[in-house]
Parts: sequence; structure tokens; C-alpha cells
Amino acid sequence: MELNSYIKLFSIMFPIALGITAIFSFYIGLRGILTKKPFMISNRWFLATILFVFIPLPVILVPLLSASGSGSDIHFMKWLIAILCGLVLFVILMVWYSLRGYVTFGVTDMSFQAALLAALEKLQLPYEESLSAIRLTSIEADLQVVVQSWTGTALIKVKQRTHRSALREIVNTINEYFRTSSVSTNLIPCIVFLIMGIFEVLFAIAMFFFFNHLITLPGW
Repeated sequence: MELNSYIKLFSIMFPIALGITAIFSFYIGLRGILTKKPFMISNRWFLATILFVFIPLPVILVPLLSASGSGSDIHFMKWLIAILCGLVLFVILMVWYSLRGYVTFGVTDMSFQAALLAALEKLQLPYEESLSAIRLTSIEADLQVVVQSWTGTALIKVKQRTHRSALREIVNTINEYFRTSSVSTNLIPCIVFLIMGIFEVLFAIAMFFFFNHLITLPGW
């Protein structure tokens, strides 16, 4: 397959991947704005959307390393592709390691604290609070909670991976609390994700036309 054929394939795959991430951004933004309620989702959804963007890069770009062509521009592009593929692998591994737990959107520190404590009480999980974690004494689990009230987000994860099922149950109960209770909200993250989705769609369209124009230039 010639070089311009690979670029043409990439010009289709990459905008599609960006379109998928845009759908995720629209979901986050519109869910919060339309319901005016905080909500929690697994951080693994972020990993999935990142994979949708990055996986097409090595799949499409690695074959370009052996593509025919000459000149300094071609050699520079091959070096750039090799570096890019290494960075993609590094980013995926780092994201996979760091994105654990669940993230809350549209929340304030007071509303998240009320929802968490209500969930623990409903599930009959006695706890002890400390500066770094919430100790669930009945199951010997440590909840790690970070609330960024000014950004309208909160992160919750369990230190012991063996208690992930208990964390899912807590998260489901918190989401139920958000749906059925009147709570204070901060919709800044939802607005940001909605704007991101719009820019992702525009960027996907621009990339499609850019690469299709690129293969029409002399020397490609």
C-alpha cells in the first residue's frame, strides 16, 4: 500500500475516533445540564475514550514506517511516527494505572458529603473519618475521596482492590441519592465537556479535510 493510501485511511479513522470522544463529551455535558443533577461514572469510561483516540494511531501509522518514499520530509515523518507511537503506548499505560475509581460531575463539597454519608448509612456501613481516607470498619476498607468543589468534580476510589464490588454498591446508592434528592450543583464541568464536544467535532472535520488535501499535494 502506498504512502498516500495510508494517509487516506488515517484521515478516515482519526476523525471517527474523535467523533466517538465527542459523543462521550456531549453525554457528560448534556446529562448534567438537562437533569441539573450531579452524577457519577466509572473512570474507566475515560480510559475507553482515550483508547478510541490513540489506538488508531499505531494501527494506521506503524505501517507507514515501511512505506515507500524518499526525501528528508519522508524520513522526518517516519521518525515522528516512531516517537508518537512510543508516546501513545506510554500514555495508555499511565492512564490505565491512574484512572481507577469513580468521578462525580456537577457536585459541590456539601452535596457530595451529604450523598456519601447518606449512602453509607443506607448500606449500614459504619465508618471512621481521617484526613486521608474514610475507614469502613465493618469490611476493613479505605475510601479515598477528593472533592474539587470549584471545578464541580469529586473522585472516590477504594484503596483495597478486593473491595471494588462494595465501592460499586456505594456509587450506585450515591447516584440514587442524587436522582431523588434536591442537592446543590456546580455545572461547570458539564458546560466544559459540552464545549469540548463541539470543538472535537470541528477538529474531526478539519482533520478529515486536511489529510485529504495533503495527499493531493505533489510528492505524496
